[in-house]
Amino acid sequence: MSWEQDMINNLNEGIMMVDTTLMITFANKAVDSIGLNHQKIIGKNVLEVFPNLNERKSTFFRVIKTGKEIVNNQQSFVTYRGERKTTLTSTFPIIKEGNVVGAYEIFQDFSAVQNLNEQIMKLQTENIDQKEKVNHRLNNFDEKFPDFIGEDESILKLKNQIDLLASSPSPILIYGETGTGKEVVVQNIHRASAKNIPLITQNCAAIPDNLLESYLFGTVRGAYTGAVDNKGLFEVANGGILFLDEINSLSKNLQAKLLRVIQDQKVRRVGGTEEVSVNVRIISATNVHPRELLSNKEFREDLYYRLCVLNIELPPLRKRKKDIPILIQHFIDYYNEKFEKNINKISDDAIEYLTNYSWPGNIRELKNMIERLMNVVQSHCIEKSDIQLTDFLQVFPLPEEIKVVEWQQQKLNFKEEIEKKEKEIIKEALKNAGGNISKTARDLDIPQQTLSNKVKKYKLETYIYKLKLLKYE
Repeated sequence: MSWEQDMINNLNEGIMMVDTTLMITFANKAVDSIGLNHQKIIGKNVLEVFPNLNERKSTFFRVIKTGKEIVNNQQSFVTYRGERKTTLTSTFPIIKEGNVVGAYEIFQDFSAVQNLNEQIMKLQTENIDQKEKVNHRLNNFDEKFPDFIGEDESILKLKNQIDLLASSPSPILIYGETGTGKEVVVQNIHRASAKNIPLITQNCAAIPDNLLESYLFGTVRGAYTGAVDNKGLFEVANGGILFLDEINSLSKNLQAKLLRVIQDQKVRRVGGTEEVSVNVRIISATNVHPRELLSNKEFREDLYYRLCVLNIELPPLRKRKKDIPILIQHFIDYYNEKFEKNINKISDDAIEYLTNYSWPGNIRELKNMIERLMNVVQSHCIEKSDIQLTDFLQVFPLPEEIKVVEWQQQKLNFKEEIEKKEKEIIKEALKNAGGNISKTARDLDIPQQTLSNKVKKYKLETYIYKLKLLKYE
C-alpha cells in the first residue's frame, strides 16, 4: 500500500471510488463506520452494496453521467446489521484528459448527532404532552425567577420587562456573550407566559445545515435516500415558542429559508410540495454582536430585522460585579444540597479575589469554578488559598475603562487582520496536507475540532474538496 493510500485510510471521513460502471475500486477504513467492510466491497457494484439505491437516486451515477459534483447531499439508509445511518456526502467526478473515468465520494457519518437530536425532540414533545395545565403567573417576585439571579440594574430592569415580553407574540433577539444566561432568560419568558404553551429549543451550531433544515422544517418520504414523513420543529412548536440558539451559525441559504417561513407563517417539509400553516413565536440568540454580524455580512439584514422586533442584551459578568457575590452564594447553596455538604461561608478576601477576575466564560465559568471548589474544600469556609489550589483561575484586575475604549476602537481592524492571516495559514497548511483535516490539525498543532470550526468559519469546504479532487486527477 502506498503512503497516499495509507494516509487516506486514516482519515475520519469515509471515501469510496468507482469506475464508470459503478464498480467500487477503492474504499478506506472509515467506510466501516456505516456497517460495511471496506475490503470486501472492492469489486462490487454500488447498487449491489446499497440495494435500496437505484440509478436515479445514486449520486455516483449522476456525477459520472453529468461530470458535475454534488456537494453536501444527505442520505439515510439501514445497514445489513439493521442500524439506521445518516450521512452527508459529497461526490466528485474523476477526470483524465477531459473525460470522466470515475467518481469518488467523501462522506461523514452523522448518525449519532441525528439520533441525539431526535431523542431531544422526542423528550421535548413528551414534556409538552404531559405538562400539567397550570397558571405560570406567580405573584412572588423571587418565585418567578428561581434561576434568574442578580440585583444589577440591567438585570432588575429585564426582570421587570419579562411579563411584557411574555405576553407579546413578537420575535425576540437576545445577544450575550457565551455563558451569560440566554437560555435562562428564555425559560423565564416561557414560564411567565399566560398560557401553557410549548417551548422547543434547538442549538443551530450543534448539527450541519443539511440536517438542521430537516429538523426545522420536517421531511416527507423520499425527500432523500431513506427519508420518512417527519414533523419539523416548527410544527412541533406550533402555538408556542421556538428558541433558536446560536442563530448566527446558520448558512445564508438556510437563513433565506427561515426568512420565508417567518414571513409566510407556513412551512414546507423538505422534499414536499404542500405548505402547513404554523403559529410560532421565534426567540433567537447570538453570542456575536448583531452589529458585527451585519458589518461582516455574515447575517442577512432582512432576516435580522424580522427577528429583532424586540431585543435583549445581556451584560457580561465583568459588567455586573455586584452580582458576583450573590451568584457565588447561590451556587454554594446549590452544590451544598447536591453534594450533601455544609460549606456555609466564603472569606472576604476570596470574594474580592473573584470579583476582580474578568470572567471570560461569564456565569457558566463561575458556576463551574464553584462546583470544583465544592469538591475539593474540606472545611466549612472557602478561602482565597483554596481558589489558588484549584489552579483554575489566573486573576488579573480589569483594565482601566479608557483602555477598554481604546481597545474597542482598534478591535475591528485588528481582528480583521488577524483573521485574514489565520485564513492564509490554514489554506497553506491544507494545501500541503492535500486537504487532509487530520494531518493539517497535527501540522498546525491544534485540535481537529478547532480546525473544523475554522474551516466552516472561513468557508473553506469547497477549497478542501478541490484539493482532494486534484490529488486524484
